[in-house]
Formats: sequence, structure tokens, C-alpha cells
Amino acid sequence: MTDQATRVVPAGWYEDPSDPAQVRWWNGINWTDHTQAKPELGDDSAELEQSFAGPAAVRARTRIRTTSTAESWIVSFTPALLAVTLLVAAWAWLYVSPNVLWPVAALVVTYLATVAFALLDRRKLARWEHTPPPAFAALLTAPVYLVIRALRLARSWGQLVAWALLMVGLIGLPVAAWFGGALGNVQTAVGIQSEVRDALVSSGQASAVSCPPIADTTTVGAIYSCDVTLTDGSHKVLWVSIDSDAGDYSYAFAIK
Repeated sequence: MTDQATRVVPAGWYEDPSDPAQVRWWNGINWTDHTQAKPELGDDSAELEQSFAGPAAVRARTRIRTTSTAESWIVSFTPALLAVTLLVAAWAWLYVSPNVLWPVAALVVTYLATVAFALLDRRKLARWEHTPPPAFAALLTAPVYLVIRALRLARSWGQLVAWALLMVGLIGLPVAAWFGGALGNVQTAVGIQSEVRDALVSSGQASAVSCPPIADTTTVGAIYSCDVTLTDGSHKVLWVSIDSDAGDYSYAFAIK
């Protein structure tokens, strides 16, 4: 057993810490505003005098045994948050502007959320009378915090295992899909959008181009449409045609 009893002062009148000439009521948790003059005591009442200023009685209070907090599990699921923020950053890259600040913002948001919930986890562990990881550990990213946490607290490896499995899925699944050819259409569609956008924006015909990231880009003769924002703020439809198996394509604005 690692649980420890806590010394708790029972409710009663005790010598006022701010004025030895009076006594103040302790409600078992905090000092109250109730005071009264300290009674005059004779030599035969030394034991009663000691009860005002001496050590208080103790009673046992069992601490919360579990070390599993909701905040620690949120920290372990931050790879899922990272995946969502990176998807948002990818959308912004494709449809707003190709700016490196989008993925940076995704990483910063995930990091700040990790730090916030790690600090909340520390505070709850301390309130439950466990020894939490040091405060600086919350700044060292989720895996480092969870490793230190698991080394300090019994039965705390589940959060670290969950984080590792989610990271494997976050990295492994897209990589496997990419090299397995499952993302070939996406890769081609993104490349076409980038080339069309660069051509139209650099020529001054448009300010933005939005094409679907998932389109049939492997079938010769396939056609799909993109939305083009012109420099005056109006929109026009742009048709893209797949012309060959080699990836050749052509595009033209819709007549209407």
C-alpha cells in the first residue's frame, strides 16, 4: 500500500495565529472570522492551555487511488488533434493560399493544447495527493510528459501506449496509402490545381482557384470542374480535361 494518512486538524477553538491573546474557530478546513478572548488559565490547567497551542489530533483520510485523469487521456489523444489541424491546414493551403504558416499554426495549436491539459493533469494529481510530474515536463511535448508521468505514477502506461498507437496510425496509414497508390488521384488533382492556380494568378486573370482534391484524374477523357475567383471578385467555372495516360491535361473557362 502506498496510500498515506493525512494530518487534518479537527474543528475547534485554537490560539489565533494573528493574536495570541485570543482564540479563533477552526472549522476543520479554514480559519473563520469567529474569535473570542483566550480564557485565563491557572497552573493546574496547563494541559488545557496546551490544547490551544499544541499539536492537533489527527484522523486518517484516504487519498484517491486512481492516477487516470480525463486530462491525461486528452494529452494521449493529441495525435488525433494534430491530424485534424493538419487537415485544416492542408485545406487552407489548397483553397486559401499556399503559405507555410498553415502547418506551423497546426503544430502550435496542438502544442498549446498539450501544455494546457498537461498542466491541468498535474493540478488534479496534486489535489488527489499523488506526486505529479514536474511543471517543466508539460512543456516537453506529449510523449515526454507521458513518459515522465508513467515513471512517477503506478498504472499510468496506458496513456503513453494510446499516444504511440495513434501516432503510428497518423503517420503509417497515409504513408502506406501514398506508396500503395491509393492517393494517386489526390496527388495528381493537387498538382493540377497548383499548376492552374499559378498560371491564372500570375497572368492576372484570377486571385484564387479551387479544385476538388479527389477527382478522376486517371481516365482519359474525364472532365471535372474548378471554381475560379476572378480579380474583380466574381466567380467562373473552369473545366479540366484529362487528355492522356501520361498526365496531360487541358483546361478552359465555361462559356457561361
